Amino acid sequence: MRPTRDTRQLNWILAWAVVFCDIGTSVYYVPGILYGHVKDTTPFFVLLTTGGFILLALKYIEISWRNPEGGGVVTITTKAFGPMWGCLGGMLITVDYFLTTAISAVSGFQYIGSVFPTVDHYVVLLACGGVIMLAMLNIIGIRESATVALAMAGSAFIVDLLVIGSSLYSMDAAQWQATFQHLGTGRNLSAYDLVVGFGAAWLAFSGLESISQISPAIRFPLRRTIRIAMAAVIVSIVLTSPILSALSISLLPPEVKATQSERFISELGLQMGGFGTKLAVVLTASTLLLFASNTAIIGAYHVFLALTNQGFLPKILSLRNAAFNTPHIAILIATSVPILVIVMTQGKMALLGDMYAFGLLGAFVFSSLSLDVIRWRLGRRDAGFFIGTLTTGIVIVAWGVNLIEKELATLFGGTITAIGLLTAVGVRRGWFIEALHQIPAVQRLQARAYRASEHLVEEELKGLVTLAEAVDLKALYPSSTLLALRGESPRLIQEGIARAKGKGESALYCMYVEEWPGLFNGETPHVPNEEGVRTLRHALQEVREKEIQIIPIWTISHNAAEAIAKAAKELEVDAVFVGVTRRSAFYHMLRGHVVKGLMHRLPHNCHLMICN
Repeated sequence: MRPTRDTRQLNWILAWAVVFCDIGTSVYYVPGILYGHVKDTTPFFVLLTTGGFILLALKYIEISWRNPEGGGVVTITTKAFGPMWGCLGGMLITVDYFLTTAISAVSGFQYIGSVFPTVDHYVVLLACGGVIMLAMLNIIGIRESATVALAMAGSAFIVDLLVIGSSLYSMDAAQWQATFQHLGTGRNLSAYDLVVGFGAAWLAFSGLESISQISPAIRFPLRRTIRIAMAAVIVSIVLTSPILSALSISLLPPEVKATQSERFISELGLQMGGFGTKLAVVLTASTLLLFASNTAIIGAYHVFLALTNQGFLPKILSLRNAAFNTPHIAILIATSVPILVIVMTQGKMALLGDMYAFGLLGAFVFSSLSLDVIRWRLGRRDAGFFIGTLTTGIVIVAWGVNLIEKELATLFGGTITAIGLLTAVGVRRGWFIEALHQIPAVQRLQARAYRASEHLVEEELKGLVTLAEAVDLKALYPSSTLLALRGESPRLIQEGIARAKGKGESALYCMYVEEWPGLFNGETPHVPNEEGVRTLRHALQEVREKEIQIIPIWTISHNAAEAIAKAAKELEVDAVFVGVTRRSAFYHMLRGHVVKGLMHRLPHNCHLMICN
């Protein structure tokens, strides 16, 4: 049973927004982190690494369209080298996600502290609290909105340009000269110092891999949409990251750079554009950084789910919350590790930045190398192939240097990766099963996870149809009434039966929408969950001996109102019946209000009926 599901909601500008919300946050903390390592050569290294970023971004275009199912480094590495290597790639990107969550949360509150100094004393506590709040929101099932991402990305990009514009307008001849001098400072460095600085500067482009994660949500034609989106990403990053890095290093006074390294961009805004510009930077930076932290949490638990589906992680991780249909155990792990990192590092950006490099560059290496192998197998020997291998060599050098130079990053990342791989091998070979089954709580959770993952037997699914199949059945079972069911609803079904009989009809459409929030779609089910089967089975029982034929429809969607409205249009009904909501206002704020959504989306000739 494969439901039709319109998940491809992102055009090129929405895809740009989602990626920019991730990669565009690096500029807020990278110049300060790099300044602590390479001082006035920071602009030179960011500009140097920008060339490597462009080459790698061009490869991510192909990685994304070659893997329309998403999965990023896990999928591309599995196709190139096999499942175990894909698992290794997944562990590396997970390390990256853990550090992204931590560093983005800390940086977000540090920017707030530039306006409200009291916050500076509680950054660690607030950052941990922020991650806990994001964990709660994800367990409830916040729907990542591309429209919200567009508003945030657009605002941040405009404010970045405002800071750049006000700085360029206010600069005198001496400041222009100082800026160009900073861009050329790398000429006097040794080859080793060049390589070390180059490896460190890759932190400025973390988040690039997110385009390959959201490919299942990008509209067709996939290759063209991804190309335009990535072109927009490249242009927007080139116009902001190297320029803001150069301006902040050359224009900020030495005492500011020594004491405010966590928030160079807001201080630059204050210095060159006044308090209003600084406030605009703080507002956009803090919200964008917390959004990036949330995106990293989502990315991490989707990697867990992908590896669980491949048999590398325990099925417990895929267990879904009965109330919200979200993988709460995977979410708790994806947020617990970043909280531990924040506490252990006490929110020190230099330490977090050093730890970041391991997973980020490791994932870049595996993705880039895997595409080279796939191109080779396809017989490609053109200029694009050889430029691609050069790109792989560049990121391998950067990763290798960081492995040697940043011992803490290697220790942390290596430990997490080793634990993940040991778990993967242990799960595959059954090492832990006997020991875990001695723990009653784990035993119960594992049993639930296996029940949830088993395909429902054919008898249970008999009679359930997808929307496409229901449309094909219209000629045999015409009806003008659609019931949108959520749980057992005897009253709603009786109202639908009464209407059908009153119109002289012998059929009734009953629909259950399984909500699957998120842009990172992951592996979605092809059969209903237990509630879906129970709901539709109950509807079938309610019409027995009532001379009404129910067409039970199951579908899956990121937006229930959108799915119901689409069904109403395709089935050409003139009335949709829904029950009174039992959900709280907070739930509606996160997941959307179905009734309000239907009021805007239903065809004009279709009536919305709400039953108690």
